[in-house]
Amino acid sequence: MAQELKTTGGDVARTDERNEGGIGGALYRPATDIFEKDDEVALVIDMPGVAPDSIDVSVENRALNVRGTIDAPVPEGYRRIYAEYAPGTFERAFSLPETIDPDSIEASHHDGVLTLTLKKSEAAKPKRIEVKAA
Repeated sequence: MAQELKTTGGDVARTDERNEGGIGGALYRPATDIFEKDDEVALVIDMPGVAPDSIDVSVENRALNVRGTIDAPVPEGYRRIYAEYAPGTFERAFSLPETIDPDSIEASHHDGVLTLTLKKSEAAKPKRIEVKAA
């Protein structure tokens, strides 16, 4: 199942691309880990510095899109001379297999990590078949 959840992009934290969405700054591809249980799949996405209210998670045509903006303010009286995470956008996209129910996706954010829980459809869940004595 997890191998069916295809990703676009890589695990590179920062790309040379520029953000085309109107917000200036760098474009980041967040590192993502994928875990699976019998009834669900979890995506754990690193998004340091991204506030929960600036994260957008959407599904369109079985494509799961994750986007979040980072605002890295400079302390008053200082100027930025170097930054690992400058203001910019985190983006990642995943192709959802038919076994995932897109209407039951849940999202939570804690300490810079976004966790998406993707429930499997009933048809995709393993079923135990009882064998009866004849």
